[in-house]
Amino acid sequence: MATGSSSLLSSRLFERLAAPHQPATLKEEERLMEVVESIKRHLVELLNSHPGNSPCAPELGLLDFNDATIGVLDLELNIQQAIRQCIEQFEPRVKWVDVESLPNSGDPLQLHFQVHATVALGRDSALTTIDLLLNNKRYQCLN
Repeated sequence: MATGSSSLLSSRLFERLAAPHQPATLKEEERLMEVVESIKRHLVELLNSHPGNSPCAPELGLLDFNDATIGVLDLELNIQQAIRQCIEQFEPRVKWVDVESLPNSGDPLQLHFQVHATVALGRDSALTTIDLLLNNKRYQCLN
């Protein structure tokens, strides 16, 4: 059921150039996994970027939230909102996104977020969840 145009949504340009011999038709589940993995790689790059570092998109990335005057709850809410806005603005394969903060795992220097997103798959879409960890000022995907 995959078409050539839907495979264009599956990965970013350099990912397609690095692996040009992939089969044009993938099962829907394989296509979703491919898209989600590509989105995860992009989110890690995107969320670890900072505004002003990209001349062609000066607003790309997230601000550094190292402000001791912000309370922990306010900090988590601010980061949640910033992650959601960043994904909505710079990840075109995601139609809808919601970010929630998960309970702290005991390490006060780590913040754990869960991203719920509707991923565009050509004419179809699928709901997926991505776990993010902010650890030592770096975002990483856990799943």
